[in-house]
Amino acid sequence: MANKDGTRQLDKPDTDFLYRTVSGYHGHRLTWHSMACTTGKNAKYSRRTVYTPETRREAIKAKSMQKYGYEVFTYYTDHMAKCCTGKQETSSPSFTTRQAKSIFAKAQSAGLAAGNTVTPTPMVVGTPTTFMGNDIDYNKRTYYVADGACGFAWVVIRPGNSSLARQAVKLGIGHSAYGGGVEITIQDHGQSVARKEHHASAYANALREHGINASSRSRLD
Repeated sequence: MANKDGTRQLDKPDTDFLYRTVSGYHGHRLTWHSMACTTGKNAKYSRRTVYTPETRREAIKAKSMQKYGYEVFTYYTDHMAKCCTGKQETSSPSFTTRQAKSIFAKAQSAGLAAGNTVTPTPMVVGTPTTFMGNDIDYNKRTYYVADGACGFAWVVIRPGNSSLARQAVKLGIGHSAYGGGVEITIQDHGQSVARKEHHASAYANALREHGINASSRSRLD
């Protein structure tokens, strides 16, 4: 398969890539493996990539924004393979309930600050002039939404049996995530997906500072 610069992936050394992605038969679900992982290397639908799961999602979002002017709904199911996170699972730090409360409080504070300082791109909601059209008929009622597109955001902690993940469930702020791990839903900022995204990103960053395998996710409503 050729890259955008005309070269083929096979012609490039492994050092030019960060991970291997293995896709399911439908081509949507991606499992991420390290370049040294034999399982990923020998998989039938394996491909090297310069992206991380997070930068891939950002690239898809940027492409849809450029093409359509808004983020096309995509349900992301990409995740790191268990065979490549096993060492992290066995060395996950342990936290008491008191420590966990403090960590979550600081992460929430960082998330709120990030979400409240971002300036969403406003949007106008109305009725298209044609069925399934992308334009707006301004002769009909329209709505100005200052906080931009509506959506959801959340943080995923992996593995789901790690100390902080169990504490999140115990404290009532987390629940089992689809695809594994524990999910913490961002409840703040109304329906603004932009604010929620920044909140989730800052929240995950705060958790990673404590050695936690945390990532942020989002989708449009």
